[in-house]
Amino acid sequence: MIISDVYRYKNSRLYVGKMYSELSGQYIDAVLHGNSEEFLQYADKCAEYFNHLPGELLSFLRECSLRYCEDMRISFSTASPEVPENVTQNTILHYARVNSIIIEPPKDFNAIGFSVEFSCDWEPEHGMEWTIRDGRALYVGDFMGISPWYADSVYETQCRSYVYDDFSL
Repeated sequence: MIISDVYRYKNSRLYVGKMYSELSGQYIDAVLHGNSEEFLQYADKCAEYFNHLPGELLSFLRECSLRYCEDMRISFSTASPEVPENVTQNTILHYARVNSIIIEPPKDFNAIGFSVEFSCDWEPEHGMEWTIRDGRALYVGDFMGISPWYADSVYETQCRSYVYDDFSL
């Protein structure tokens, strides 16, 4: 099992476990919306996928994260910039830290879907979120708890997502 030490979180319906994140090189929380055997097996599949994101998808997520950072740059203090000017797609994740992977009950146990919550230097209050389903980036932006199981049209019309080229603040 990739996700271990699962426990019920403070009398809620959420469960929290630990997993090692290849992306961050450290242990992160796995926030689980269930604990049945079938769901935990599914959660492990999601964790495994996250730890081995396809190169093209990871590159696109970095590109979107950089666009998010650059869009937030207008809010940075010039006296103490949170992120240096020469940030690139290859260095953007030096300024973000993976906190947790969030896995909800899937609409289809054959489809991999999850969100990842980050702390990031350019948006310390809201952080960053990636939402992924079936090898596609659906959402990149401030953390809002975006489900991977919304209809595609929701991501395109209701979520302020840097996945879309025409979005900026």
